[in-house]
Amino acid sequence: MTSTTSAAGAAGAGHDPARLVSTYRSVLTWLGLGTALGAVAELAMLRHWQGPGQIVPWALLAVLLAAAVAWLVRRRTWTARAARAAGALAVLGSGYGLYEHLKGNLADGALDPRYAEVWASMSAPARWWAAGTGAVGESPLLAPGMIGLAGALLWLATLRWRRGAG
Repeated sequence: MTSTTSAAGAAGAGHDPARLVSTYRSVLTWLGLGTALGAVAELAMLRHWQGPGQIVPWALLAVLLAAAVAWLVRRRTWTARAARAAGALAVLGSGYGLYEHLKGNLADGALDPRYAEVWASMSAPARWWAAGTGAVGESPLLAPGMIGLAGALLWLATLRWRRGAG
């Protein structure tokens, strides 16, 4: 009986739940930060600054990156709230970006030489698939999706955080 008790005690030794949660928060924050930086690279490669509407994701990413860095540098109530708000804003902005890109690709479908003759006869799911996968249109869904993912990761990193909890 003592061997089972001591084995269970040894297995649990060194496993501090608060420290583990703090580590998870850091990992989620770094993953969100890396994803946001990837979105910055994607937007830069696409030269996504040709008009006022194309500046929106840059502003979202600036707010998201600033909040993530503030949270990493100083875990305080205000940085947690800022990170949560920035994450939620990024997810909402991502949804709008996905909608706009998909809408633009769907509008371009009938104009695409490969689909011009069959577009009208295609089923709605087939049209959505073609527009979503980039088969038609020139608006990729990757960057807005990355912004949403980065926002969700940052939001999760700060979920239910309390001062002194790690």
